[in-house]
Amino acid sequence: MTLIASTLNFKKPFLMSDLVWSSSKIDGAIIMPTNSFDLRPHLSVEQEEKPVRLYQKMYCIKEKTCIVFAGFSDEIKVFLTVIKHIFRNHDAISMDEMHEFLNGYNLQTKFLDSAFFIMNVENLPQGSINVGQFNCPSKTNVVDLTEFIVSEEDWNEMYHPIFDKVSACGSGAKGYLNIVNQEAIFYSKFEDGDFMKAVQTNATLIAKILALERVSLYTLKNNWGGGFETAYFNGMKFEKIANIAYIICHNQFDSLGDIGLPLSILVMYYKYMNDILYIITVEIHKYETHETDCHIIYIAYSGNYRTAIFEIEGLDVDNIEQYDLPSDCSFSTDKIAIGYSIVTKANTIFNPALFNFGPEIEVHFQQGSSIELKIDKKIESDIREMSREKYPALDGSIIY
Repeated sequence: MTLIASTLNFKKPFLMSDLVWSSSKIDGAIIMPTNSFDLRPHLSVEQEEKPVRLYQKMYCIKEKTCIVFAGFSDEIKVFLTVIKHIFRNHDAISMDEMHEFLNGYNLQTKFLDSAFFIMNVENLPQGSINVGQFNCPSKTNVVDLTEFIVSEEDWNEMYHPIFDKVSACGSGAKGYLNIVNQEAIFYSKFEDGDFMKAVQTNATLIAKILALERVSLYTLKNNWGGGFETAYFNGMKFEKIANIAYIICHNQFDSLGDIGLPLSILVMYYKYMNDILYIITVEIHKYETHETDCHIIYIAYSGNYRTAIFEIEGLDVDNIEQYDLPSDCSFSTDKIAIGYSIVTKANTIFNPALFNFGPEIEVHFQQGSSIELKIDKKIESDIREMSREKYPALDGSIIY
């Protein structure tokens, strides 16, 4: 079970896929990047399939062709092998060639229990491009925002003032679209149609989802989530977002609506090597705080945090053992998305999120030594003030 999705972002399209693969065969503890404990006692005993493994579901088979998959691994492996073989000598795939391939594949029998979304870019004269979108199943369910009926078996489409056209399929479609559809105020210095605004909106959305997964297993209880890949067309080719840190912060409201300094409890850093995704997690148990004129600095030293690394291959990797784990998991980045879970005394959750690319927020991890998070004071102040303003409206229902 899964989630695959696309946001159009006013002609700056993004593809998204989660990482969870579910199965009824459970060999041992179920541990995900967002939680370091065994999830089995916290999942429904009535649900036969559980989120047991992580695999990539997103494949850039050509510079201008990207596919996301959902469904059964056997069907997906065959489809992926065939399409890569058919176009092995092509630098790019035309729209006519893609139509011809899909029409000849017999999807109704060979891809009966799976789904895909293909985004294909074709160069046109005078430097323009044509962006083609191909989805299976072909049936589309347009989601009425009032009734909010979502079908796991079809592609679901809805329109949103921030994300533009949103498409989703799989067991996570309803939960994903529910989060997208929540009332939100989005601040950005970029205009609709600007590439950086598309990055902001999509990275922020992932941070929100990961924070909810950490605090409530919102995704994993329905067999999706575990982490997310995103890809975008950068003008020349499709590129996966990498070298980014997703940070989850947690705290509680006091009786006056103040949240103090939200505690950074988990850092997840995404990097790719040889097309293998590595998620390096640092779970922080205790840290010191320091201040400069502009920043608040959180430092946790060795012994006060726990690290783990998740190695996530694609279905087209025959032997993961041939790839060595990174010998040094140290990282530094200023490409950061933060998701917050702020809890009231009544156990309601306020879930803001942000994305920043630049010196306002930085994270530096030195393996075996320390992790340091530096956050601009104004950003911290804005989060506290926004939380204080929202506090009176948190009336007992969980705010996603």
